[in-house]
Amino acid sequence: MTDEQTISDLRDLFPVVDHWTYLYNGSIHPLARPVAAAMNNVVDECARGGEDAFHVGYERFGLLKERLAGLLHTTSDNIVITESTTAGLNLAAQILAPTPEQNVVLTDLAFMSSTYQWLASKSAIPDIRFVEQRAGRVALEDIEATIDTETACVSICAVTVGSGFRYDLAPLTNMTQAAAAPLVVDAAQALGVIDVDVGATPVDFLAGTTSKWLMGPTGVGYLYVADQHLGATPPTVGWMSAANVDEWDVRNCELHDKASRFQGGIPNLVGVAGALAGVDLLNEIGRPFIERRIRDLTQYLLDALSRLGVEIWTPLPAADRAGIVFFRIPNAAEVHLELKAERIYCGSFLDGIRCDPTFYNTQEELDRFLAVIERAA
Repeated sequence: MTDEQTISDLRDLFPVVDHWTYLYNGSIHPLARPVAAAMNNVVDECARGGEDAFHVGYERFGLLKERLAGLLHTTSDNIVITESTTAGLNLAAQILAPTPEQNVVLTDLAFMSSTYQWLASKSAIPDIRFVEQRAGRVALEDIEATIDTETACVSICAVTVGSGFRYDLAPLTNMTQAAAAPLVVDAAQALGVIDVDVGATPVDFLAGTTSKWLMGPTGVGYLYVADQHLGATPPTVGWMSAANVDEWDVRNCELHDKASRFQGGIPNLVGVAGALAGVDLLNEIGRPFIERRIRDLTQYLLDALSRLGVEIWTPLPAADRAGIVFFRIPNAAEVHLELKAERIYCGSFLDGIRCDPTFYNTQEELDRFLAVIERAA
């Protein structure tokens, strides 16, 4: 089968293509037909069966942990299902529980979810250190210079939301381990596009959502917890946190010795079913194919934008980026409105335009987008 036929078949899975030239897949990914069907099936199961539907839903919950663990090259014992990237990052912060004498190292290319939990507790942890970006990148030597013996953690986005800069996790993890500084990673813009291997590049915590490149719904996220933190006291607990729950012993709580101790209560089973279907679709299509397709489309887009002379923030080398292309243009807000009027969906913030093409997009769709940008530029 040719790539053209493959793309045509894949486009048939996404109703969004009948309504939009959709180029914001790294924000909220449109639901594929099998993902929507999986979620609708759970609603129907719950309507017909009540609690009887829980048992099937719980099996899907376990399968989702296994699938996410497979993508991260770890085991399901290290995975917590959350409702969002934000929830996972907050849980990681609560497990680390820095003292007032410690400091936290952040970057100004992070998303708000990676910084706000620390800024909100600034009275308790006054020393919040920001590493500033240089032309849309964060230099590892700048992070290293900010770390000291009192650093409670370094928190970064594996692929930054604004510029699309992609960290090389290997030297970063080597550096943080050498400094004995725990590393917290927001992988929402990475997992599903690029290979993330927590065995090869060890991190302490890694959080994300299924609603971006994993093609699942909003309301479902995940947190990877490294082995050395599995014995931590959970900041909140529920019946799913306990290994002895079947004993119905309200006077004694024996926590799981794995990440399940951080689980709490019943997750969003409708969302879990959709998330599982999204990851299964990703595995069926093949992440290497998806990564190659996204790399080709973003390269096509960057080459064209370079010819137009706009201010590109995204690093040009393929190894330094993933699925995001961000550039600045005069009157970006007005250009964004013009794009929407042309039924082209992308992002606009920081006086720029963000475009996240994925495997089902075509060069023809990018040409439609570029035609509007060319008129504006």
